[in-house]
Amino acid sequence: MEKPFFITCEICSSAGSIPSIINDITRKADMEITPYSRGIDEVFISVNCFPDESMARGWGKPRKYISYQNRYADIRLPIPYGAFIRASRETKYRMVVKNIVESVKVIGDRCRKSGRAEFDSDGFIRDFLQKLEIEESSLL
Repeated sequence: MEKPFFITCEICSSAGSIPSIINDITRKADMEITPYSRGIDEVFISVNCFPDESMARGWGKPRKYISYQNRYADIRLPIPYGAFIRASRETKYRMVVKNIVESVKVIGDRCRKSGRAEFDSDGFIRDFLQKLEIEESSLL
């Protein structure tokens, strides 16, 4: 069975370039989690980008949830809004990639700590970045 890896976003309208960045990333790095996971069948990553005042009202709160019983992970980490809005297109791209990489690391760490599932986050990240032709050291 193919194990899906989904990337989406929750953003304010002024961070509107994120969906096109995600589309480019998923086109270049169409990943499945089968070779990297035992006990997690689906991974959902949501890239969040909201102004601080929206975050204070509850928009874009981080979420690091893994349901071992239902075999899925749902990770939502924020990108700093101000830095993102002011950044160049290339920097925005790397910020989104870094957000995805950090989300994958959360899954690996949580699985390792719980012992209820296995997720080779290092291997996944290595292969993911290789497909994107990006060095991890270049992420902002």
